[in-house]
Amino acid sequence: SRFYDPDARLGVTYTPEQTTFRVFAPGALTAQVVLADEVTGDAGLERHAMRAGKKGIWELTLPGDHAGKLYAYALGGLGFDPDVEIADPYAVCMQGRSPRSLIVNLPATDPPGFREQSYDLPDSPVDAVIYEMHVRDFTIAANSGVDQKGKYLGLTEGGTTLPDDPAIATGIDHLVELGVTHVQIMPIQDFDNHEHAEDSYNWGYMPVHFNSPDGWFAQEIRGPGRIRELKAAIQAFHQRGIGVILDVVYNHTADWAPFEELVPGYYFRLTDAGNFSNGSGCGNEFASEAPMARKYILDSVRYWVEEYRVDGFRFDLMGLIDLETMRLMKADLEKINPNILIYGEPWTGGHTPLKPVTTKDQTRGTGVLAFNDHFRDAIKGGRDGGGPGFIQAGADVGKIVKGLMGGIHDWAQDPVDAIAYFECHDNLTAWDKLLQSVPDGSDELKRRMMRLAALTLLTAQGMPFIHSGQEFCRSKQGHHNSYNQPDEINQIDWQRKKTYADVYAYHRGLIALRKAHPAFRLRTRAEVERRVHFDSPPSPFAITYRIDGRDLPGESAETVLVLLNGSAEPVAFPLGEGQWGVYVDGSRAGTDRLTEAQGKITVPARSGAVLMR
Repeated sequence: SRFYDPDARLGVTYTPEQTTFRVFAPGALTAQVVLADEVTGDAGLERHAMRAGKKGIWELTLPGDHAGKLYAYALGGLGFDPDVEIADPYAVCMQGRSPRSLIVNLPATDPPGFREQSYDLPDSPVDAVIYEMHVRDFTIAANSGVDQKGKYLGLTEGGTTLPDDPAIATGIDHLVELGVTHVQIMPIQDFDNHEHAEDSYNWGYMPVHFNSPDGWFAQEIRGPGRIRELKAAIQAFHQRGIGVILDVVYNHTADWAPFEELVPGYYFRLTDAGNFSNGSGCGNEFASEAPMARKYILDSVRYWVEEYRVDGFRFDLMGLIDLETMRLMKADLEKINPNILIYGEPWTGGHTPLKPVTTKDQTRGTGVLAFNDHFRDAIKGGRDGGGPGFIQAGADVGKIVKGLMGGIHDWAQDPVDAIAYFECHDNLTAWDKLLQSVPDGSDELKRRMMRLAALTLLTAQGMPFIHSGQEFCRSKQGHHNSYNQPDEINQIDWQRKKTYADVYAYHRGLIALRKAHPAFRLRTRAEVERRVHFDSPPSPFAITYRIDGRDLPGESAETVLVLLNGSAEPVAFPLGEGQWGVYVDGSRAGTDRLTEAQGKITVPARSGAVLMR
């Protein structure tokens, strides 16, 4: 690859003394940096010729302090129009739809203490509890108690409560109270909007500039405010001991991303007929295996770790990112942060020329985790319709057993390969699935099913993942794909935390129990095989298993017994010898012993229990 320079530093390198611009454009015959004072128009407009360096990279160093100026590139030669400004794919601060981006003195955007803060994150993915959230949804509701609703800065506000009940914490305090270890933030990389307040709602899965925060969530749209405000949100999480994972969409871009303009036919996979292949279902797919495209992804994620101190990445349609790129990334980022979390969706959105696709079978054993969709579907049934699962009908017991073991008898090599979940931003929420699948069930029955789902999830081996609002029965009024639905559908309704206080307390208690007992967080296949034993259940719709806690570092229980009853009837489970403490029953969960049991215990319909000896 005569055009591959793995060590080139592309984009803008700023110091107060000089600014260096570098862009990869091997097909151009001329290249210019366009400098300006405004996002559009001719104010302060200057054009400076770049010189052709090696490997297709153009370069220019301009003396002086250019912070606050805007810049773009212009290319000449066959197929290029030198009058057209093209954005820098490495730009760190876009300003809406203009191809011109801001030259930024990045250290000046750090909130006080941003570089110095230290925070502890879990040693292993199985010790983490991930909470998926959307910047806007989380605080936009009138009852969020947050001042800067829907904004990066709204995530920094402590002490917020439900307006009519100061006992109900909202916002970041809610996350601390719940006990999650990480937030996974839905896309904040610059996406296809105009960044106006009145823009229609959009999740952000059509990315444009991967190194710039989107301005829709910023208070200050102009200037570098978006960088400072996002850093403030990340710092607020870190100060509360919560890691930050970015949901990233390197598998495709919006039409007006600059890659194709700079190097036609290079950054996207093509069909035999020469068209964009569409494995993303969004019009194109990024050619992660092309050397400078792979370098772009690796440079970009490293930038987010070094500049914003993020703690991990969740890859949208990870099936489309070739495995070698994922492995190189994991190795690269682990050098900066040994506890970095890298995981994603092990599937595509359509047919792709990539061989092989990065599936669960490819990622197993690599340190890159994948979502265990088999467990998700076994817990709650069909995603947007279809049949019920274990929590409604006691169905799919065999699949639940595989999920509880961290997928090691399904697809995973070790439990650290698998993400356990039953709800995320895609598809019906679990509560809406219950409304669809148990239409005649009482409110109490559905709550009990939600508690059983939480119990199944949070006692499973692997890395648990919960969707924002799941902990208090989030509803999107039956919308299974709400990416463009208004706030009324997508916002977190904080009143539900009070209405469904039992489901919330149950999630909170189970997270505390999981954190207190390493038996639920085994790291290797060998440990799961040795310690987790399934007994023959007293009902075909029930599951009974024991975890041997002896000589497990940090484990106070000799034996942990988990009983799950997916049947419509109460089930009596035999307990074997001795006295057991009950820590979880059908309605309560936590680290305190609720009662004692011996001989046998009756578990009500559609509920479960955790006992310890």
